[in-house]
Amino acid sequence: MSHYSLHLDRSQDFYDEGNYSAAKAAAEKALTYAMPDEGNDARRIIALSLRKLECNDEALEMMCKLVETDPTPEICAEYALMCAERGHCDENCRHLAQRAIEEDPDLSSAYIAMFWNDAESGDYIEALHNLKKGMLRGAEFSDTRAFEIVRSWCQELCNQNEHALAFKISEAVVDLFNNFDFIILHARLAEVNNEPRIAVSYYKRALAYLRQGSSLRIEILEAIARIAI
Repeated sequence: MSHYSLHLDRSQDFYDEGNYSAAKAAAEKALTYAMPDEGNDARRIIALSLRKLECNDEALEMMCKLVETDPTPEICAEYALMCAERGHCDENCRHLAQRAIEEDPDLSSAYIAMFWNDAESGDYIEALHNLKKGMLRGAEFSDTRAFEIVRSWCQELCNQNEHALAFKISEAVVDLFNNFDFIILHARLAEVNNEPRIAVSYYKRALAYLRQGSSLRIEILEAIARIAI
């Protein structure tokens, strides 16, 4: 086994163990032994390690070069996600994310990149479908961040009297996150959209989060009674 392969294997082991600093160091060591036609595998581990270490400018620069020279699905997905997170949701970003999904359907970062691209183009339902696919494949996306995004979309649509679409948006993610904020939002949108059975069902689920006698609990009980009349 060559010195390059030895250090490359070690760097991959470190990366798989979550020791990203060691992975980066081992991959950099591997590069010192790389032949002219070698090195991209080591550069890939360095770029991904820099991403994990939140050295995002350096990671982005390396990934940009790798996308041109050795566009593996993982690199395409991570680069697309980094571009999307920076607001660069353009045709190239979408193309790279789609390419990554076609070549490896289990890359969570590609779906999150697609989420941002769809959100930017106003295709909210498809965006949330991609968010769900990404999260089911292990992507981390906080409940709070997701709720703020969904709430702003729904508020914007309700202001435009697009209540039905706002309801469909909350419907797409309420059971994925399944917390009080999403549940009460969905219940209220169901009530506005004249879906009494759904509204009551989700209002009742919201009650489990509230203490007896709280003003919000009383408000929800009144809403249930009002719907039942």
